Amino acid sequence: SRAIQTLQMELQQIMKGNFSAFMQKEIFEQPESVFNTMRGRVNFETNKVLLGGLKDHLKEIRRCRRLIIIGCGTSYHAAVATRQVLEELTELPVMVELASDFLDRNTPVFRDDVCFFISQSGKLPYILIWEILEIR
Repeated sequence: SRAIQTLQMELQQIMKGNFSAFMQKEIFEQPESVFNTMRGRVNFETNKVLLGGLKDHLKEIRRCRRLIIIGCGTSYHAAVATRQVLEELTELPVMVELASDFLDRNTPVFRDDVCFFISQSGKLPYILIWEILEIR
């Protein structure tokens, strides 16, 4: 049997790797992270982008009068970053809302609006939808 070795390291040090700070690690991991984000969605041979979740709802999206994107943290910032592109592609007004503000203000959502709930964990949209249904 092998001898047990005790590491004199904190978990943070192990996760940080050889970088002096987590921010430095994140900066150096950006190219791989961007590539992983595009995997399965961007086809460089045909110059096409496929956003799988949207494909099934194109009919409703094309009929709507405005798009509302709701998120928090980095999800909110991703929404802000894509607002202009979506407005240019759809020729529709695009609103971006912080999830907490969206609920606290009781933001009016009309029948012909389309809402996108963005979440890193995947849990936030379900929570928001249930709260909205209970409120309205």
